[in-house]
Amino acid sequence: MRLLTLTELSFSYQKRLLLHKINIDLSPGEAVGILGCNGAGKTTLFDIISGLRHPTGGVICNNARHPTYLTQILTPPPQLRMGEVYKLITLLNMPTLLSIDQAIVRLDGWSPALGRRFSEIAQKKASKCSYGEVRSFISLTLLLTGSDLIMLDEPTAGVDPEFRHYIWLGIKSACREGASVMISSHYTQEIVDNCTRFYMLAHQQLQAFDNADQLLARYQANSLDEAFIKALAV
Repeated sequence: MRLLTLTELSFSYQKRLLLHKINIDLSPGEAVGILGCNGAGKTTLFDIISGLRHPTGGVICNNARHPTYLTQILTPPPQLRMGEVYKLITLLNMPTLLSIDQAIVRLDGWSPALGRRFSEIAQKKASKCSYGEVRSFISLTLLLTGSDLIMLDEPTAGVDPEFRHYIWLGIKSACREGASVMISSHYTQEIVDNCTRFYMLAHQQLQAFDNADQLLARYQANSLDEAFIKALAV
């Protein structure tokens, strides 16, 4: 059974068409990427799926029992330690609480390096953390909540290679445990390398791709960056 299906979904804002007849399907255990430039409508799409906005046309069939959404803007209270931020997030998002120690044990099962880094960040105040530390810590926290549908809006934007690696490691591990994860990005290579399959959002419409070869062939490109640029120009 599909966890999420969007059929002919459209959205307009102040008479401006932003999304036109979007079709998406998502099955349990998949990591599905949404590629697109800044302003293409990726955040709007996630807002609609999460119920923050309402489409002007089309049908949404969302069978997720416990969806979770990470927005681009993250502002944890600066005086709180990240371990306390973890407690706040899990109180709001988990039916059965997972203590920080239990979370670290679970992350150790995914990767010892992941558990160790998470433990280090948990002890720091938010005001003393880098952007990448905050972004990766909160992304991993949401991946631990047991949600069946997790939407991550540009989780690796502005994040250095170390924390980008940890975020993708967490995404893959959560998918192996049955979660479905949607990830938006404008980094073509990371989406191609890490997602089960992906979509390209350009000119208000989505194109579906199973792999990099399909993307290159569709836009007659010699590189992923060239394909991305040609998709925007078509």
